Amino acid sequence: MDLMSIAEAAPSVVAILLAFGLIVLFHEAGHFLAARASGMAVYEFSIGFGRPLLFWFKRGQTQYSFRLWPFISYVRVAGMEPGDDHPQGFHRKSRFAQAFVLATGSLMNFVLAIGIYIFMGAAMGLPVPDNMVEKIMPDTPAASAGIQPGDRLIGINGKLDLSLEDIQKQIRGSPGTAIDLEIEREGERLTIEITPMTETGYDLKRLRLTQVPLGVLGVYFHTSRQRKSIGESVVLGFTSTIGMIQLQAAGLLGMLARTVPPEAKGPVGVVHIMYGEARSGWLNFLFIFAAITVAIGFLNLLPVPPLDGSRLVIVALEGIRRKPFDKQKESIVHVIGLGLFLVLVVLLTYRDIVAIVTQGEAGR
Repeated sequence: MDLMSIAEAAPSVVAILLAFGLIVLFHEAGHFLAARASGMAVYEFSIGFGRPLLFWFKRGQTQYSFRLWPFISYVRVAGMEPGDDHPQGFHRKSRFAQAFVLATGSLMNFVLAIGIYIFMGAAMGLPVPDNMVEKIMPDTPAASAGIQPGDRLIGINGKLDLSLEDIQKQIRGSPGTAIDLEIEREGERLTIEITPMTETGYDLKRLRLTQVPLGVLGVYFHTSRQRKSIGESVVLGFTSTIGMIQLQAAGLLGMLARTVPPEAKGPVGVVHIMYGEARSGWLNFLFIFAAITVAIGFLNLLPVPPLDGSRLVIVALEGIRRKPFDKQKESIVHVIGLGLFLVLVVLLTYRDIVAIVTQGEAGR
């Protein structure tokens, strides 16, 4: 890689590092703020990891640190480690307070996603497609049927003056079935018979995600950015984040029920996706950034050691049995879970690298 390539890639790489740093910072800040609000002692809140400390100061019992590598933050709450019996520690507080501290990390990830969507809607504007064809993909039904850039889709099967949404809905619902597209080209109206090719898509109904056949023409439509008002952007932030959470839950249930194939990505795969989106435009990057922060927040709520969700389950079980579990044994469970989790990350990373190398060779 030459210096020019490095210079071109640098902004995207920095953006990815800052994005991951911000995701982790919000998560740990959620734990920190909830712990302080619940009256728990906090030993340290650190932005970054490693040594030496760039600067630090102490206020009360808490040391606030900024370390050398500012991409992984962490918080040390008193009473969460075996043998730590601090009078204001985690295990001295109510079950509700413990659950609040554990869940607020993921909650803050969702808050970050809401903020990203609000910023995109109010400051950058969201892409809104219109009926004009901008690009034709090669070896697709649209290319074979002679559709051209600049054509405007105005109807389907004899029905005119339809919105693009209505036209696309009928196209998606006609995989492998011939349809008549009504097109306007240079002021002239044409009717083109075309058979959409079939691609696999996903249908989400409540929390049920299933694979469905979709009709595809192989065209990209012209888009323009439209800014939303602050009120519309706030609504967009909440609805989009809730929709992403539903999609994560439905995807997990679908994989468990084997109605959708497992498509988990490791760290390399996620970074590769983010890098591609950053190179294609900052709006695309922010979309994937919001999706990843929701995914990380959701992942942390799963009842799998060493994630926050497993600790929430333990807190709930302790509340039901009205006495705590042996903390040494609980620590062993989390260590084993961490080991298995790291093995999974390594396997996913290997699969991601193989997929990226294979795609690169196929594109040569």
